[in-house]
Amino acid sequence: MSLAAISPGGPFSDLLFDDGPFDDAGRSSESDSWLMSYLDMLMLLITFFVLMLALYGGQLVDRDLETPAVTALPLHVPAVRPPVPLPAATVGEFYRPPRQLAPAPLASDVGFYSPGPVAVPEERVAEAPMVFSVPLFDLPDVAPVPALPQIDGVEVTAIPHGFNLRIQDHLLFDSSAVGLSDSGRQLVERLIPTLQAFNGTISVEGHTDSVPISTPRFPSNWELSAARASAVVRVLRLAGIDGDRLRAIGYASTHPLASNHTPTGRASNRRVELVLQESNSPTP
Repeated sequence: MSLAAISPGGPFSDLLFDDGPFDDAGRSSESDSWLMSYLDMLMLLITFFVLMLALYGGQLVDRDLETPAVTALPLHVPAVRPPVPLPAATVGEFYRPPRQLAPAPLASDVGFYSPGPVAVPEERVAEAPMVFSVPLFDLPDVAPVPALPQIDGVEVTAIPHGFNLRIQDHLLFDSSAVGLSDSGRQLVERLIPTLQAFNGTISVEGHTDSVPISTPRFPSNWELSAARASAVVRVLRLAGIDGDRLRAIGYASTHPLASNHTPTGRASNRRVELVLQESNSPTP
């Protein structure tokens, strides 16, 4: 191709100089944008690989260089010694105990050993017997408990500062009677020695049940209980007991021992009691 052809006036001048393929003025702004993005991505990948190589490549090389070679040392295992076999006892031979040690010789006075002085027993001085002794505490003497008298047909109980002799009325009186029966008089006479030996007051108390009574002689149970107590006091007075020590009291049915709703309870409530109180005891 001649220079005239490619000259501005030649046939190829339009391709080379007028809106040719290399004319930047005719390109659009979007024709080379992908190229810049592609180049940026390549630069980032190259940079990433360079950094990875710099970080891990040096450590691998240093580790291979600095790690010393480990040489296997011989393992010395101590040899296990077999147990020493005991001498086998011959057949028919008995066990022989070890020989006893001889006792150590006694130390003598020769040399640096010096026995201590022999202790001489001291003579005990005869102790004189104590002439008197002082008690640590002055305890009062315990008063002996008096024995309760045992009388057939009489219930004896201990009360503060005395005794209580309880006798059922059927043992002293007949039915609907005030005077003592023969067996009742004998019973009271058996009480005389005990009452005479006691120093104090003797209160004879008459008790009845709650069944009302109304007779010309005894309008109520008050008169009946007082009359029976007076009958016993009269016998005691005739037996020689001082009248200043005797009391006759009628309580009617105010001091029951059991319920008055049953025959057994009413029979228990009909009684005569002799209350023995010491002279210096407080009045009940």
